[in-house]
Amino acid sequence: MPVHVKLSTTINQGGQQENFTFTEEGTFVEMNGKYYLRYIEHQDGQETPVQVKFEDELIRLRRRGNVETNLFLNPHQETIMRYRTEYGMINIDVLTESLEKDVDIDAPAGHASVKYQLKQAGQLIGSYQLELQFTA
Repeated sequence: MPVHVKLSTTINQGGQQENFTFTEEGTFVEMNGKYYLRYIEHQDGQETPVQVKFEDELIRLRRRGNVETNLFLNPHQETIMRYRTEYGMINIDVLTESLEKDVDIDAPAGHASVKYQLKQAGQLIGSYQLELQFTA
């Protein structure tokens, strides 16, 4: 089903803060009892397919562009993200500090608010906050 998607991201790295907001058209689908939000992110002339999978207590975020990101956001345990770059795969630790979501599969509509940190070899890469909203 077609939906309107708004994603706001705040990134804090090395004392610097960046904010990004994307407003895109997407789809909300159910496959095998799982729910997915899919859209194309447009930035600097690049199109990046994004898929958000909503599971019971976690969110899986996949971006496929010049770099591939497969992020598991789980507030109950630290997870590992495999980050594909042109130089190869890098393992990054993901610590989800908070995750709130509310999805109405019948509407479809929903929102998610997530705060998390990324670390590599125990060193903080950055702190991130995502605010995602979608409506039919």
